[in-house]
Amino acid sequence: MRLLRYILAGDSSARVGVASDDGVAQLDGLDAGGGPIATIGHAIAAALADPASLEGAPVSVAWDEVAFAVPVDPGARMLCAGANYHKKYPLGGNVQAPAQPVYFNKPPGTLVAHGEDLVRPSVSIQFDYEVELAVMIGRAGRHIEVADALDHVGGYSVLNDGSVRDWQRHSVAAGKNFYRSGSMGPWIMTADEIADPAALEVICRVNGEQRQRAVASEMIFSVAEIISYLSQVMPLEPGDVIATGSPEGTGGSHDPPRWLVAGDEIEFEVPGIGVLRNRVVDEQKHAA
Repeated sequence: MRLLRYILAGDSSARVGVASDDGVAQLDGLDAGGGPIATIGHAIAAALADPASLEGAPVSVAWDEVAFAVPVDPGARMLCAGANYHKKYPLGGNVQAPAQPVYFNKPPGTLVAHGEDLVRPSVSIQFDYEVELAVMIGRAGRHIEVADALDHVGGYSVLNDGSVRDWQRHSVAAGKNFYRSGSMGPWIMTADEIADPAALEVICRVNGEQRQRAVASEMIFSVAEIISYLSQVMPLEPGDVIATGSPEGTGGSHDPPRWLVAGDEIEFEVPGIGVLRNRVVDEQKHAA
């Protein structure tokens, strides 16, 4: 099942629905047993507890009436694991694998949806792409054991952890959190559709050229290990999103570097989940 947030023409608020080939079935207000669905966090929790509770909603909106929204609820936490594949960039050289997940946050405003433009910031030319597998929590938990961690996953999505590399040298938070520099979508594929997340591939193509390709089993810390680690830091809640890191092949790993420029068309793909497409535009600087 593909859960999404979407916006109808002429509307300003995002709704929650189920994607199908024919269109979108609206879920807002549907009682899935635990109360009416109001957020994608509610929907993912209901899908994990009882997938059949969401399957009866009829298609109510055609695709030509829909604009995608980032499939994360406003205010939900975006928790990220950095340096989670063996690679030389951006740290350089043969970098020793971290002893534990390298954790940072992404705040609201950092991500755009499928089909929206990524904004290359005016203060840097070192704008880079990073395809990642994203995980959405569907069942709350604290101090989760690794063996139990996948039971807390509600679904999976495709994420681009857009990075501004010279500012990343200032701090991870600075380089990873520029306005509209990353993206996520098009939807959340519910966990019952994914037999083994370690078998999923992550792929990035820039203007049709493949730049990144890896299997999630190559991650230094598995999905289950990252969930367990973060659950020691804080209680995890339905709707929380965890980004799991990006493999070699980013623009900065090339010699010379191949930074993103205005007009670039990028596809971020996880086969079995979907393709996230974005175009790059330059930031329009406005005087204060």
